[in-house]
Amino acid sequence: MRAASSSLYARTSEHPIMSLKLNLGVKTDLIEYRYSFAWLFRLLAEEGIQLVQLGTWFELYQLPDEFFLNLRREAEDQGIQIASMFTAHRELGGFFRAEPGFEKVARGNFERLIEVGALLGARSVGSNPGAVLRDQMGTKTNGVNCYIRHMKELMHLAHEKGVSWLTIEPMSCLAEPPTLPGEVAEMGRELTEYHREHANSTAAIGYCADIAHGYIDHQDQVGYDHIQLFEATYPWLYEVHLKNTDTRFNSTFGFGPKEREKGIVDVAHFRDLLIKNADQLPVQEMTGYLEIGGPKLGRDYSDHQLEDQLRSSLRYLKEAFLGEAEAAPTVPATCAAADLPSGKNKVEISPSMMCVDALNFESALRKVETLGVDMLHMDIMDGHFVPNMPMGLGVLERLQDATQLPLDVHLMVADNDFFVQQLANMRVNQISVHLESAIHLDRTLSYIRDLGIKAGVAINPGTPLSAIDYVLERIDYVLVMTVNPGYAGQKMTPASLRKIADCQELLSARGFDLPIQVDGNVSFENIPGMVAAGATNLVAGTSSIFHKSGTMLENKRRMLDAIEEGLAAQKKPELAAV
Repeated sequence: MRAASSSLYARTSEHPIMSLKLNLGVKTDLIEYRYSFAWLFRLLAEEGIQLVQLGTWFELYQLPDEFFLNLRREAEDQGIQIASMFTAHRELGGFFRAEPGFEKVARGNFERLIEVGALLGARSVGSNPGAVLRDQMGTKTNGVNCYIRHMKELMHLAHEKGVSWLTIEPMSCLAEPPTLPGEVAEMGRELTEYHREHANSTAAIGYCADIAHGYIDHQDQVGYDHIQLFEATYPWLYEVHLKNTDTRFNSTFGFGPKEREKGIVDVAHFRDLLIKNADQLPVQEMTGYLEIGGPKLGRDYSDHQLEDQLRSSLRYLKEAFLGEAEAAPTVPATCAAADLPSGKNKVEISPSMMCVDALNFESALRKVETLGVDMLHMDIMDGHFVPNMPMGLGVLERLQDATQLPLDVHLMVADNDFFVQQLANMRVNQISVHLESAIHLDRTLSYIRDLGIKAGVAINPGTPLSAIDYVLERIDYVLVMTVNPGYAGQKMTPASLRKIADCQELLSARGFDLPIQVDGNVSFENIPGMVAAGATNLVAGTSSIFHKSGTMLENKRRMLDAIEEGLAAQKKPELAAV
């Protein structure tokens, strides 16, 4: 086996980069003609994957701009960024063909690919250069020269359209250059030098290296294994394709348990190589895109297997490529100890599920589960006590078997006893009823407890706290409404923080150590004051955990920061804004 020359790895940067951030994404080839982009984006969001490399399909080059603008919005709605584009076939290989028309078609399609990448907001657009017909290998040099000439012109177009990088995938066959380390270096150097000479008007050039590519020659001998070919790309390496392969670099597949048994690719080793050789790379941040075809396409017995294969591979890659200790569980029970303060001062987060997209309720549920929250807040309304009815008992009936998270039911209804009876046989952990609609509040609270369910009393902004004084012995928590009940998106009422503090004072004066749940405009800005005033359970809606400014995970982290600020203010009253 030949070793690549060390001269191939000369640095291309005057200032060596000594640290490297690794990201994980998915190339979309696996859903081609099988599943929708919406399906893929929801699954990736559930798995905590935020980066996508869009693979091509046959109709892509003729689709209107509107399609791609809508696709970008669809991805961003799920917290997904289409960061890269890369061909899925060999459809841009016309630069290596001498027949009339091929070169022109390849150039036109490449230009459209760059335009599409710009529409999607992708930083990079790439392909493998193309293939020489095996019975015409003598045309290889002309094909390479033709390709490089067009690439230099396309680098200007990419820069004009706002695409930062054009990427190239080295292949495993001499008919598909670049393949050998010398070819990789020669092409990389020429195009990089051109970019340096025209730095203000061209996109950069980089390689998208596949960790499963090795070279076996005509004599069936391994000339370069997959590690050696990967190492040859360091000075120009921009992104990586992650896939598994066999000892002959023949079939490719993912990283499920059975696939890892037959595969030869040690992802953790490639991770170590990247980190160890970070000073040779032209970037400080590297994304590895899982690139698999999935199970047999177009078969009822196999298509449905894709979801399990994809999730299994991603969870392995989080550990092996990103170095995470373990993949996030699908259904965590509660917040991790490191996420929230421990002990008596622990503040719980209860996402309000009335705020999620009803058409994608289960998808939103799975995302919420991965966050590590304490319970799900379920608002049940009747259209009488409040002029709204976003979800009914049917949702709760299905939800009780679909999640292990505790269910926190907030009844905003005129007939509390009827609804409590309907909930009696469901897996509900706690129920709060409004004292304003309760005819016999003490009896209703007692009945809830007799069912083995925690009982809470909810109180509207305009109702005095004295109204709950004589049912304190019957309750397990107080729900202080900080908006008038019925709708999301309202502003907190002016006296809310004072009322939370007064509720805490009332409970302490009566000798009760009960949680205080707050519901209404629990925003990043309001949380510190609410917690400082005594709130211990935050019903999080559109102004916090479901805020459109960030992903749910990002929003939860902002909530935790706001909670810490409120707890600090408790310890130092001068910081409290009550």
